[in-house]
Amino acid sequence: MSPVESLQACLKQEDALITEFSAILEEETKVLVGPGNVDALHDVTERKGNVAQQLVDLSHARDGLLAELGLPAGHAGTEQAAVLHPQLSGVWQALLSKSASANEINMRNGALIDVHLRYNQQSLDALRSIAGVGVTSTYDAQGRGARATPGRKPIVAG
Repeated sequence: MSPVESLQACLKQEDALITEFSAILEEETKVLVGPGNVDALHDVTERKGNVAQQLVDLSHARDGLLAELGLPAGHAGTEQAAVLHPQLSGVWQALLSKSASANEINMRNGALIDVHLRYNQQSLDALRSIAGVGVTSTYDAQGRGARATPGRKPIVAG
């Protein structure tokens, strides 16, 4: 197989993986907006990480093939290869389009995760405040740390 044919096969593999990655991201969205299913989120995150690693490995393989063709690594080299070898153009454009879509979904999921994290942090802060944990300590008449006892007021404000 020529380097160009190998590059085309590599791009097709990347295209298939980015399609799989996007499907996993859509699953992640459903888990994030659904009832809190930690096991499902863990499964999706693990699969997403595996596919992401495969994509990284393929991009390294693509860089090696680009080097064989005397082209620079990464996006710039692949762009040049698609211009020099028109048979690569279609799969490269499809890969770019699917990658952009996957990036948008990933950014959306990141925003959802951020909202969940802020909500959880606010909930923990509220619980700590109610329990007196993490609040400035006060002491009772015997010099011991005041405990959060219902109806009991500290004698010294912190």
